[in-house]
Amino acid sequence: MKHLASKSEFDAFVAEAASKGRTVFVDFTATWCGPCKRIAPVFEALAAEFPHADFVKVDVDENQETAAACGITAMPTIKAYKDGKEAASMRGADEAALREMVVAHSGDKWTAAGSGHALGSADGAAAGAAMSDQQKRLAALERRGL
Repeated sequence: MKHLASKSEFDAFVAEAASKGRTVFVDFTATWCGPCKRIAPVFEALAAEFPHADFVKVDVDENQETAAACGITAMPTIKAYKDGKEAASMRGADEAALREMVVAHSGDKWTAAGSGHALGSADGAAAGAAMSDQQKRLAALERRGL
């Protein structure tokens, strides 16, 4: 799990993720914080489950400038950043609330991976572009006979 050690490193990481269309989840933590230790394995498990999002930690004692700039007043605080802006925030070691926040803000793992390549003729690609995601999924199931 990556630890961001300075405000400049934090800003650069969030900006780079935004340029790639990825959501960043930041666990503002402290080594002496009991609830932080309790939620840490859950945060790490979510990072493995949602590889299309970025999960990082900021130790509020080692990186006070970032903690202050982000308005951290309690630990653990977990924030989600989309498009370089804060999209969600939660305080405390509530596993269900953390999972809910990650699910709501992590984005679609298929679109986050990249746009991919259209298969078939140019006409087929144009028709596919006009279809909704749901219509595309249904068409793919129909092609497979499902």
